Amino acid sequence: MKNFKRSIAALAVATTLGMSANVFAANNAGTLKGLVTDANKTVIAGATVTIKNSNTGFTRTVIANDDGSYRFPSLPIGEYTVTTTKAGYESETIENISVRLGETSVSATMFQAGVERIAVTGSAISAIDTSTAETALNIGAVELARIPVPRDVTSVALLAPGTTRGDSRFGGASFGGSSVAENSTYINGLNVTNFRNGLGFSNVPYEFYETFQVKTGGYSAEFGRSTGGVVNAVTKSGSNEFAMGGSIYTQPESMRENSPSVRANDGTWYTYRDNDSRSSTQANIWASGAIIEDTLFYYAIYNPRDVSAEYDRTNSNGNLDKDSSDNAFWGAKIDWNISDNHRLEFLAFSDENETVTDVYTGNGDGNNTYASTAVDQSGGQNWSVKYTGYLTDDLTMSVLYGENSYDLTTQSSTGGECELVGDYRVYYGANSSIPVGDVWIGCSTTSDYFLEEGEDTCEAFRMDFEWVLGDDHLIRFGFDNETNTSFSNQLYSGPNGAYWLIYPGNAGTAVNGVTLTEDIDYIRSRERTVGGSFETTASAFYIEDTWAINDNLTATIGLRNEAFDNKNAGGETFAKIDSMIAPRLGLAWDVNGDGDSKAFINVGRYFLPVANNTNVRLAGNERDVREYYELGGLTGDPKNAYTLGAQIGDLEVISSGETPDTRSIVSNNLDSMYQDEIIIGYQTMVSDEWSAGIKYTNRSMNGAIDDMIIDHAYVNSGTCAAGYAPHQYVLGNPGKDMEIFGDTDCDGEVDGWMTFSAEDLVYPEAERTYDAIDLNLAKQWDDVWAVNITYTWSKSRGNAEGMVKSDNGQTDAGLTTDWDFPELMDGAYGYLPNDRRHNIKVYGSVAITDELTAGFNFNIESGRPINATGLGHPNYGGEVDYGDTYWLANDTGEVDGDGNAIYDWTFSPRGSMGRLGWQSRLDLNLAYNTELMGLDTSFKIDVFNVFNAATVTRVDESAEGSFAVINDYSFGRPLAFQTPRYVQLSASFKF
Repeated sequence: MKNFKRSIAALAVATTLGMSANVFAANNAGTLKGLVTDANKTVIAGATVTIKNSNTGFTRTVIANDDGSYRFPSLPIGEYTVTTTKAGYESETIENISVRLGETSVSATMFQAGVERIAVTGSAISAIDTSTAETALNIGAVELARIPVPRDVTSVALLAPGTTRGDSRFGGASFGGSSVAENSTYINGLNVTNFRNGLGFSNVPYEFYETFQVKTGGYSAEFGRSTGGVVNAVTKSGSNEFAMGGSIYTQPESMRENSPSVRANDGTWYTYRDNDSRSSTQANIWASGAIIEDTLFYYAIYNPRDVSAEYDRTNSNGNLDKDSSDNAFWGAKIDWNISDNHRLEFLAFSDENETVTDVYTGNGDGNNTYASTAVDQSGGQNWSVKYTGYLTDDLTMSVLYGENSYDLTTQSSTGGECELVGDYRVYYGANSSIPVGDVWIGCSTTSDYFLEEGEDTCEAFRMDFEWVLGDDHLIRFGFDNETNTSFSNQLYSGPNGAYWLIYPGNAGTAVNGVTLTEDIDYIRSRERTVGGSFETTASAFYIEDTWAINDNLTATIGLRNEAFDNKNAGGETFAKIDSMIAPRLGLAWDVNGDGDSKAFINVGRYFLPVANNTNVRLAGNERDVREYYELGGLTGDPKNAYTLGAQIGDLEVISSGETPDTRSIVSNNLDSMYQDEIIIGYQTMVSDEWSAGIKYTNRSMNGAIDDMIIDHAYVNSGTCAAGYAPHQYVLGNPGKDMEIFGDTDCDGEVDGWMTFSAEDLVYPEAERTYDAIDLNLAKQWDDVWAVNITYTWSKSRGNAEGMVKSDNGQTDAGLTTDWDFPELMDGAYGYLPNDRRHNIKVYGSVAITDELTAGFNFNIESGRPINATGLGHPNYGGEVDYGDTYWLANDTGEVDGDGNAIYDWTFSPRGSMGRLGWQSRLDLNLAYNTELMGLDTSFKIDVFNVFNAATVTRVDESAEGSFAVINDYSFGRPLAFQTPRYVQLSASFKF
């Protein structure tokens, strides 16, 4: 458009170069744009601009506008040649233009025919795209091959500024302080995100990917359902040239280190890893070419793999698991250039996987006995088809339909007969005679007690249009709809579908509503089943105008309107929110008018849907009950490990197993969960090869959605008398008023609409605020070396992490323990788990010779904050079933006049126990490229965590063994470390 300018230096080489470009809104295609000028920088209107894909022959032609600008939208990723012609001028051709996701800008200088001119030569210059305020990282397979990056999408995302690795129990990346469950991942335009709880996504082998776009903020109205970031990936495609190749990657056990083993505070083993092992070998066989030259192309890949691991489940007493996985991946991409104006793409892949775990139990002497085999299934069949039509030079349309599936089935060979039984007294220091390794005393283990038959399927449809309106406006608009269905049938192993946990009980504390009169040990069961098929429909309309206000100022004005409809197992709507208006505004200013620097600002709102996990758990036929008994004793027989004494209290019913009245479980005035964002930044070209930038980001989460118990609101509002407890959990907005179908006459049955004020409910509003400053310096690859350096200062604070909870490893999206009781939130405000105050990333590569290259990837970041959590609240007593989710209270050892213990409220809010140590990691690689027997061959060695740094990444934050009694066994002990050193050897060939 007309705001695109070039510096004198850039104009001098314009006939031979393509301005590489940035990251405008794009799904799985690229855009080529530019300006046609003469030697005096005067624009040339009416020039004919033709592009041709160098590998497929795909060709398109447009006429330059009155301001000399031209634009080719929705292009296949690849290498292009640009040719400009006009009567009275010499034809100009620019070759080897790499079009990636987003926009690539190429300006051509034309010379009058017959006029003598100085020959101009040059090479590619990477400049600033001054027409967009979006922030993202564009990186392709060629660049990634030069640097040591683990072969997974998360590791690619972590190269981007503002991203940090999430809790080791979740995996994934945190974008801008958001939880790891708030991101979206697309492959060729198909949303493959796990919509059950937001964790993970369908995946393809690293070698199938062609390029990645990691959107970290300010992304366009085309994208939604994310308050974190977006990873937008495109797979490889075929070309006219037949090619075939293969590769093999192996991570041998002999070149892998283990994380340290850890002893408890009393000197016994807490976690034992010395005997752990893991090895992995994967291969890729691929072929590509043309079925019909210049028209129909294919790319196919087959990925056999063999992964095995062995690890101590507890403490080197013979309790161990042996995992194995050997399912092969297959994928295919078909591209059909029906004509110059019509294209069709088809993608299909299967990432089905089955992990088989052989479970062994110890005999107390370090030996073991085979116990069972557990099978976890994941992945599924995925496909999409996309049509692109260049209806006119100014109007382009694309239509995509696809289906994505993910298996969630877990089975065990002993599921019908074995129970999980845990003796937790050892952790609380109440029974030191119990060896730590014997904490699980039943014949089921933590590896095989949870059973599920489940599958998630997504049907996605979207239409997108791009319309160039005059010289100053680019209008983009569209619609997308996803129907997400979760089938789930869950239960615990054993004849009763329950697991049992043994605890120490102290006189004066409450257990299941009963105050203990003496110190006793007690045992608690939990039986939980759920089943059904649950559907959520998510739809959105968007429109966006990229307006060239003048030569130097561009505004991107967008609006997205979203709607979510979550249904229960009977197909009835239980949570529906529509008219969620998400405005987006970006301003980009070409500061000097030469295309070499820009200042930008972006403000926007982003909504997050109610996760399908909420449908399954809250709106299903979930039966969740608990029983409490005095412990009679232990038998020593794993299949019948305990005897029961007297029952303590009545059956505790969390969920009855009946599908609830949807009006009684969701607030009628439920508002959406969203995040507001503002980004201000500046980028500049320091030289032809060096760029620098600074960026400030502020994100603020609003309107969290979670389940809350409202029993106390009946009493606080004066509706019911003290002691009324219907165990009514409601999905609502913490800190807001609630309209609910409730029990108006306190007889235990819901019968009418009620309104509880925020004061009645007592819950605080959800808060999460992220502030960050990013500094970046980068040198582009010049066939000799390249480097990218980023420093991020950030602060993430609030009382809620988001969709998941790193404090206790909870993946229960939308139903975390945070808001279950008001007292759980006392002290919850502080620095959040994804808060990393300082983060430095340096990666790059160097060509030692023409055949030998070396790469490096260095990261150092400050540690996460540390908490101290307890088992209860001094004003409410202990809630053992919730684990260590309260903040800390100490027993003073004194009693009041009635003989009740006196507790000292030691307020230790979130993040107040200091921080973990700084983590540093250096990865190196060395690649040798040569020709063997006519084959292009490459050999490479990658060494990850070269110095085997072993910084602690998570500690035991459970400060209480029993209510108001310090956990002197494991509090503060390390639970996880950064990934230890391992080596990857690889070889690849192509002909």
